[in-house]
Amino acid sequence: MFELTPTTSAHPSIRPSALSALHRALAGIGFALLFGAAAFAQEPLADEAAAESVTDDAEHVFSLGPLEYTTARGLRFGDSGLTVGGFTTFEIDRENGEPADVALDSLNFLALYEPVDSLRVFAELEIGGLLSWETNSSNVASTPKANFERLYVEYSASDALNFRVGKFLTPVGRWNLAPAEPFVWTATQPRILERGLDEHQTGVAIFGSFYPEKRAVNYWIYGQVIDAFDEESDEIPAERSIGGRIEYGEARGAWSFGSSLLASELDGAWSTAGGVDAKWRVTDRLELSSELLVSGGDIPGRDFWGVFVEGAYPLDRLSPKLTKLSLVGRAEHFDLAGERATQIFDFGLTWLPAPWLNLKAGYRAPTHSSADLRAGLNLSISVLF
Repeated sequence: MFELTPTTSAHPSIRPSALSALHRALAGIGFALLFGAAAFAQEPLADEAAAESVTDDAEHVFSLGPLEYTTARGLRFGDSGLTVGGFTTFEIDRENGEPADVALDSLNFLALYEPVDSLRVFAELEIGGLLSWETNSSNVASTPKANFERLYVEYSASDALNFRVGKFLTPVGRWNLAPAEPFVWTATQPRILERGLDEHQTGVAIFGSFYPEKRAVNYWIYGQVIDAFDEESDEIPAERSIGGRIEYGEARGAWSFGSSLLASELDGAWSTAGGVDAKWRVTDRLELSSELLVSGGDIPGRDFWGVFVEGAYPLDRLSPKLTKLSLVGRAEHFDLAGERATQIFDFGLTWLPAPWLNLKAGYRAPTHSSADLRAGLNLSISVLF
């Protein structure tokens, strides 16, 4: 993840008393909802949103004997229960006043093995550092490194009660449930995810989904019980953690609200992050989402709060030539204790000409720049296979 560079500007720290009160409130509400949801879970719902699925658009199927390939959904090996697919992303980033950076960001392989209906094994192997080039230089760097982004075994007693063991994405907010380039609207991620939040957990999780009164409820209870493995070189992940998430919404996804709580321990110090989030399809055209996250405690660099609102609006009604083209934007505020607060505006276009192709062009403009946060243009091409 990125790290902020301290500036000389004075900034008042977040008051510990305010953080403690907020964390106690979030803990009480969040876990009351979590255990209430688990106690009343009776009806089934679908699996984790978008984390392993790709799209519901039109598909093309190609068969060769027992092998069956579906565009954007991978290659299925007959009746073995094994499906293999993946994605890759090509990026061009140009900060104002700097040469452009061109990179083949990573190649991600996804494998799902379902020997029986109630048991599955999922793995995401990422090969990063494939190619990078600064356009003002003739040097092209390639330092490939493979690591498992996700690797877990999952048992399903019912859609409302599932057990997972291994390395998985941290269920905090919405963005981090499916943060990969093909599954998000913008070419950059929100600042609150670039700082102070562990993207993964290595441990156990209990989760499920069900329908009470034609509403949808999703819940998570999880914890990191062993040290992280295959972590990124620029990350210092927590050693232990415990957390939970509850989400409630309209059954067909027209709107939903969520609440998350995560307590993390590193070198004997603890920090707590709590937040709320929402998604709303205002009309059949406009989609809005928002997250608020507050973090505080004794782990250095994790005293902050941030909020963002993101929207996407398809432009096909303006002209048939603009089919699958959407106007996207995000406005966010990020306030790290001891550093200067900043507002960030990210706006651009996203085009989905086919289920297997995602093209993005955006401009990111912070009100205050730092070593790792500057205004600039971001382009990306993501291909699913």
